[in-house]
Amino acid sequence: MDVDSVLDVFDQVAREIRSGLDELDNWGLSGGHPGQYVHDVVADEIATPILLGAGLGIVSEESESQGLDRPVVAIVDPIDGSTNASLNIPWYATSLCAVDSEGLLASLVCNQATGDTYLAARGMGAMLNSEPIKPSRKSELRDSILVMNGLPHGYFGWKQYRALGSAALDLCSVADGTFDGFADFSSGLALWDYAGAALICSESGVVISETNGTKLDFENLLQSPSSRIRLLAAGTQSLHENLIDSVDV
Repeated sequence: MDVDSVLDVFDQVAREIRSGLDELDNWGLSGGHPGQYVHDVVADEIATPILLGAGLGIVSEESESQGLDRPVVAIVDPIDGSTNASLNIPWYATSLCAVDSEGLLASLVCNQATGDTYLAARGMGAMLNSEPIKPSRKSELRDSILVMNGLPHGYFGWKQYRALGSAALDLCSVADGTFDGFADFSSGLALWDYAGAALICSESGVVISETNGTKLDFENLLQSPSSRIRLLAAGTQSLHENLIDSVDV
């Protein structure tokens, strides 16, 4: 399956999830695994048959993996920022990332509250609503506005920060220059939380790594998709290095 076909399928998934959410009355907990909401289940039930029908395998946060022997596998977070969605905070997204034998192939992250959609394909750059994006060029921590996941250990020199509740959108907002950097102070992100946004970041020019500076291993993504890592992202190498020095404690 070529990149354009993958992105067309991803766009269909995002649009149909949006339609399904528009009809939803219950935005509460599902009674499934801890922290799972009804909208997580609804979105996953919409995404799964579309992706499987298009010939893709699936690794999803909300259901068992399927078709992992297929040439292209979709990493799916049906709703990233589920608590935001339950509270009607407009910062939650569908995140989709296609992986082939060479690593990350194509991704889509769609803010389901606003319709704003990020796209990226390997070697082809990244876009927001069909317009190319680039990160900010801030190099100094003292000049930077950071977006954070989890609670920082203390003030480490930023100008301002935000904590918004959807790692996928947070990372994409570094890719488009809204924020200068991202720092993760949670227990870590699983593959479905960050894969789509990681490609968007790297294709836009963002420097992204684990908090100790280790590059992300995109060649063995499907070995342990539920394992968690903590991420840093910045629009410049200089800011990224400053974040490593400040965060990896």
